[in-house]
Amino acid sequence: MRKISKYIGLAGWCSIMLSSGLAVSCADDWDDHYDGGPRPERTLWQEITSRPDLADFAKLLKSKGCDKYLDSDQRYTVWAPSGAINTTLVTGEEMSAEEIQIQVVENHIARGLISASSVLNDTIRVLNGKPMPFVWENGRPHFNGAGVKTFNIECSNGDLHILDAQAVYNNNIWSYLRQDAAFSSITEYLYSYNKLVFDPEASTPGGVVNGEQVYLDSVFVLSNELWGQIGYLNDESRRYTMLVPVNECWNKMIGTLKTFYNYADEEENATLAEKYARRKVLDALVFENRRQTKWPDYWTSTAGYDFYHPEEEGGLFYGAESIGCSNGEILKSRDVTLDPYQVLATDIVIEAENYGDYLVTGNYYDKENDRPVFVAAAGTGVSKSHYMKYTSTNLLRGATVTYALPNVLSCSYDIGVVFVPTNLTRNGWITTIDQKKGRVDFELSDGYTKEKVSVKDVEIPGNKLDTIWVKKGHTFAYCDYYPNRLTMTDAKVTLKISSTPKRSESAYTRDLYIDCIVLKPTVNEDLSDEE
Repeated sequence: MRKISKYIGLAGWCSIMLSSGLAVSCADDWDDHYDGGPRPERTLWQEITSRPDLADFAKLLKSKGCDKYLDSDQRYTVWAPSGAINTTLVTGEEMSAEEIQIQVVENHIARGLISASSVLNDTIRVLNGKPMPFVWENGRPHFNGAGVKTFNIECSNGDLHILDAQAVYNNNIWSYLRQDAAFSSITEYLYSYNKLVFDPEASTPGGVVNGEQVYLDSVFVLSNELWGQIGYLNDESRRYTMLVPVNECWNKMIGTLKTFYNYADEEENATLAEKYARRKVLDALVFENRRQTKWPDYWTSTAGYDFYHPEEEGGLFYGAESIGCSNGEILKSRDVTLDPYQVLATDIVIEAENYGDYLVTGNYYDKENDRPVFVAAAGTGVSKSHYMKYTSTNLLRGATVTYALPNVLSCSYDIGVVFVPTNLTRNGWITTIDQKKGRVDFELSDGYTKEKVSVKDVEIPGNKLDTIWVKKGHTFAYCDYYPNRLTMTDAKVTLKISSTPKRSESAYTRDLYIDCIVLKPTVNEDLSDEE
C-alpha cells in the first residue's frame, strides 16, 4: 500500500537523526547552556504530562508519536504552550490537518539545551526550520511573541519552558504570499508551478516486484520550477528580500511589458505575451540578501539585474511596506517604478563565428576546405575571441552572407555590425598584411511586415575594430521572440551583408571580416510605470 506524505514530520526526523548519530553530536553543541550539574531523573515527557495546563499540548505530542522521543536520552528544549491548542494559527501552506499539527509541534521544540537565563537576544532554530527569537522583555523571557510564565525547568533530557500562549507561527516568504488578498494575482501565477515530486530518499522501501523497487511509505515533496530560477523562497535557511506588487500594480507592470511581446499571430499574442511579460517582471522582484555586497549603492536581483539606490526616492523599493518573514522580508508595493529596459529589452549579440546556428545563406570560399574561415583572435578585443572571414567566390562580386536576427522584441533597436581589419589574425596585428578598406550593402528584412531596409555603399575604414551602424532607432512592429527555437530556418528577421568593391579597386577587400552583429535597444521613450 502506498501512503502519500509531503513532510517527514517530527517523528520521522527524530528517527533519522537518532539512527545517524547526528542528533547526539548536535546536542553536544549546546552543552554551554548547561552548567554540568546533576539533573532531575524526570524526563521532558514525564514533566509535561504531570502538568494539567499542558494537557492539550501533551495530547498533541502523543498523537504525533513524540512521547517516546521526549522520554528518551536525546536532549531537547521544549516551549510548551499552556491551555488550548489552536491549529488554525498555522496558515499559508498547502498542508493536511496532520501536517499542520506537526508544524505546531515542531514550532515549539529545538534540539539541545537552551536555558532562558543565558539568553539575551538569541534566535533559536526550531525543528520545522523556523528562526524563533528567544529574548527578555519587560523582566521575563518571550518566545516569538509568547510570554514565558515558567522557565528553566530542568529535566533529565532537556529543558522545559512553559508559555502563557501558543508561539506565533512565522510564515516564510513563499507561504506569506497567500496571507494577503492584495497579492492574489502574483500568488496565483507563482503557485501555478507547484507540483509534488516523489522523494525516494525520504520514502520507506519495501521489496522488489518485477525488478522495480516498491515503497511501503512514499513521500512526496513540494517542488516549483520557478524556485531554481528566482530563489528558493520556501527555504528557511536562506534570506531573501522580495518586492511584491499588489494586484493593480502587478497587472499594470504586466501590461507595460506585454507591449514588447507583440506577436503577429493572435493566438500566440494572447498566450506567449502574458507568459514572457510575467516572467520578466519577476526578474526584478527577488533578491538574495547574502549577495548584496554593493549595498546601498545597488542591489542585484537573483536574475542578475542591478538596481541602483533602490531605497531612495524613485528607486525600485521606494515607498514599499516591510513585512517580516521567517526567511527574510516582503516589500509590499502599490506603485513600483520599473523601467522595462532594465530587465526586458537587453542587447542581442549574434557572434559571426556561430554561423552554423545563425547563417541563413552565404557565398564563401576557402581554397583548402571550401568553408568559411573560423579565426581565433584572443586578446585582441574581438568579441568572444573569434571572428569569421568570408572570401569572395565570384570574380564579379564580393562575399555575401545573410544572418538571422533572432528574438527581437517589438521595440526599437540600434542595429550594427562589428567588422575586423584585414591584418588582425590569430597571431595578433600583423604589419606585413595590408590594411584594406571595405564597402558593403546592408539589407534588413522583416518577414512579418515584409519591410526591407536597404543601406548602400557603406564605407568600412578597415584600420580598427569598427562598429558600422546599419540603422539606429529601427522599430519592429512584431516580436520574433522564441528563446527555445531549435533552428533559425523560420526566423523572420534577417540581415544581408554584401561586399561591393570591384576587383579593380585594389585598396578595398572583397572579403568580409565579421566579428558580430549587435542590436542595442533604443532607450528613447519613457515606458516606466510612473506614467
